[in-house]
Amino acid sequence: MTPSEFSVEIIDIALPNNYGVAKKDGRVIFVPGAVIDDKVTVRLNRESKRFAYGEISHVDVPSSFRVTPECPHFGSCGGCIMQNLRYDKQLLIKQKYLLDNLNRVGGLDPQSLEILPVTPSPDLYFYRNKLELAFGNKNDEVILGLRERLSPFKPFSANVIPLNKCPVFSTVAEKVIPILTQFAHAEGFTAFNPLTRKGILKHLILRESKSTGEIMVILETKTEALQGIKNVIHEIGQQVPGVVSFYHATSRRTDDIIHFDRVNRLFGARSIVEHVSHLNLNIYPQSFFQPNSKSAALLYGEIANQLNLKGSEVILGLYSGTGSIEIFLSDKALQVIGVDSEQANISTANKNCKANQIENCKFYQSRVEDILKQCKLPKADILIIDPPRTGLSGQALHVVKHVAIPKIAYISCSPPTLARDLRELCGYGYSIHRIIPFDFLPHTGHLEILTILVH
Repeated sequence: MTPSEFSVEIIDIALPNNYGVAKKDGRVIFVPGAVIDDKVTVRLNRESKRFAYGEISHVDVPSSFRVTPECPHFGSCGGCIMQNLRYDKQLLIKQKYLLDNLNRVGGLDPQSLEILPVTPSPDLYFYRNKLELAFGNKNDEVILGLRERLSPFKPFSANVIPLNKCPVFSTVAEKVIPILTQFAHAEGFTAFNPLTRKGILKHLILRESKSTGEIMVILETKTEALQGIKNVIHEIGQQVPGVVSFYHATSRRTDDIIHFDRVNRLFGARSIVEHVSHLNLNIYPQSFFQPNSKSAALLYGEIANQLNLKGSEVILGLYSGTGSIEIFLSDKALQVIGVDSEQANISTANKNCKANQIENCKFYQSRVEDILKQCKLPKADILIIDPPRTGLSGQALHVVKHVAIPKIAYISCSPPTLARDLRELCGYGYSIHRIIPFDFLPHTGHLEILTILVH
């Protein structure tokens, strides 16, 4: 141990970044890569008066909760950052993260609320139905993988970690990746760099139906003309069983965000089909769908169970996306209305209604903030809210207050914004009946939460 190093014990985990937490001389030390109950030697790389970041020099006494990660890319890849932590402990830490936010952000007393334990994912690996990979350049070669994990010890880079396999998605990835990189090399294409804004190849998106095994491949590039693309499609069709659809998407964006300006189907079916309970749901290139199909089925079933539908209710869904929740509830209600701002989502929702012979479910395109002006809404008994990570805007909260629907099912993927919104909703006369968290993304810092509120 050098003079600049010292030993600490990890007493907690800070989500969503999964940093170990220690204390030294009254100051909090965040230690990336540490596991709760580890004893580690660290050296400080960034400091302030209240906290500092410590880089592990040596694990002196490993925690009993520390396990060997399944993925060879763990530590450098920015994906499954909790793979070195035993799964039962992951769930407890996520539960604590939820309770801490309800108290600190929402001003709520968790002990006075009915909060169920986190529902585990049915599968701990190969659970994801969608994988988004970035193209990168390394040693004058095009590579495919995930962006390098953000670190407090170095500035942001556009570096891509080459991916050989992904144990949370599918073995399909390791078959498709070499075909695409060989194609790039043969045709002389370069990867797009969001820092220099140069290059052609941007992202590869793979979608898989976990019930049928159908695969959709989406190649996103900066330009429309792609010489040799037909050879790629043929080779994937020959070497990767299950691929039923291939799309080429183009995007003019200069950052690293996946966005399709145009989408062109080059081969196969327009969609893949995912079976969720009694439903057949079509998934298109731009469709939003929960990333864990089996956990989504558990969530939808729990929503129906908690709402205790009698068949006479009118349901209004805000931020309905492709309408999977609304469609799931339609056979248990009198009428269901879904509202979403994206036309692609509305189109998919209506197609899925038709595919499942559902006639009491309708979807409308509108921003939630504008719904009172643009749509004539029926008097509803139940409100479904499934907003983006940012939660409800001030205007959206005003809409919820105005419609004053007796019962709300609020689905959130962000404990801090959920806590903030629950504080506001409780101020509107709602009370929290029950909170049920779900682990949709094992080995990550993410948590899905269902909250039932009554007026």
